[in-house]
Amino acid sequence: MSTVKGENVASLSYPSYAVTVVSGRYVLVGGGGGAAKTGIKNQFDVYELYHNGTQTVGERVLSYDVGDACITNMAAWAGAVTATPSKKLTAPMISLAVGLEERCVMLRLNPMLKTVKQDEMPIESLIPSKEKGHHAAGILRKRRTSEKSAEEGSTEKEDIREEKLRRRSINTTLRGNKYFTFDVEKVCSIETVFKKKSVADDEVYQKCCGVSPDGRFLVTAGTDGHIRLWSLPDMKKIKDIKAHDKEVDDLHIKPDAKQVVSVCKPTRECCVWDLKDGKKVIQVALQTNGVKYKCFRARYGIVEGDLKRTRLFTISNPSSGSKNPAIVAKWCGKTYRQERTQALPGTLGSLALSDDGRYLATGSMGGTVFVLIAFSLQQLQVIEDAHSMFITGLEWLHTDNKESQMVRGFSDASVLSISCDNTLKIHHIPRQGMVPVWVVAVLAVIVLCAAFLLANYLGL
Repeated sequence: MSTVKGENVASLSYPSYAVTVVSGRYVLVGGGGGAAKTGIKNQFDVYELYHNGTQTVGERVLSYDVGDACITNMAAWAGAVTATPSKKLTAPMISLAVGLEERCVMLRLNPMLKTVKQDEMPIESLIPSKEKGHHAAGILRKRRTSEKSAEEGSTEKEDIREEKLRRRSINTTLRGNKYFTFDVEKVCSIETVFKKKSVADDEVYQKCCGVSPDGRFLVTAGTDGHIRLWSLPDMKKIKDIKAHDKEVDDLHIKPDAKQVVSVCKPTRECCVWDLKDGKKVIQVALQTNGVKYKCFRARYGIVEGDLKRTRLFTISNPSSGSKNPAIVAKWCGKTYRQERTQALPGTLGSLALSDDGRYLATGSMGGTVFVLIAFSLQQLQVIEDAHSMFITGLEWLHTDNKESQMVRGFSDASVLSISCDNTLKIHHIPRQGMVPVWVVAVLAVIVLCAAFLLANYLGL
């Protein structure tokens, strides 16, 4: 087990609660300040990831304000890929389901190629590399008369212009003068959670959603305890499952799209449902020698790349007190028999499995990220103080994807994490057999010293 530090991918302007990866290099982050007039917008951002030679970096290509409701859950999936005539730049069409209070809003993000004009290029990209030291790095640029006069205007307009030029600067100096952004098209808005007749002042909102691996249907759940299936892309209801008496806090669709697992924290339930007939398959119960535990999250994972074999993973915390550790559990994906457990310190709140089924990541309320080997639940990495506040979401980059491999650098896998501390970070799993750079440097110095001493001894 190793203790490492994560890399800061991007700084956000709002607390984030949802993250999802689309294709090999695009990630969507959503959150906000809610209905309170605090000045913090409710929005989602699209970041394009790339590796700058030192670390993975995210550059924002789209920011979209969704209104008065905070984004707490969303699901995204890629469609057709748009390419430039030269085929050097590509971007997917993205479908996005966003939970906004009691409604699910369906959006379509259509890629648009942007070109940086010559007179808008930053001055740093127009001067020789030897002279760049005489200029401040970043967004220094040639100033036009209109820009000079605009300085006397609104500060907000200046901030917007600076942000646009920062975007252009990055794309001009690092990836040429063209980049993809997205045009947001609202497809529909559907009410997915309903008030209970027996409760007058019932709060109603969607708490979780997920899209099937084949993209044929969407599953939503929330405070009314129902799990509902909606066909895509028309969002017609095809199934309504009365799953829990209390709110559904989490759900995840099995890779074969035949079952869904749901979590209800108030009643300490973790149940598996058949999506064809809507009946309960089983309620998994953690064996804890009499100590009461509450399931927080559940995720399916495939077995070492085999799509036909699956496992179920859960994270649970003690119902009361802090003397007992949190527990990560692995269950057989067919019989749902408990196979293995791993105790971890702190209170766990987020869970994610890599798409090849090899790695598991979980985040604590104290800001620590744990990376485990999925098969054995052996701890592989502990990233302490990955965030200064509790971790609200984790998402693995695609493992078998050329673009993702370029983004990850020389790592075997990489997981993104978000928090209410307004940061997006990434944590890498080194390739097996790789030697750290500092080890190579030390060995090189030793070899050179040995060669010098040998030459001196031989009088050469």
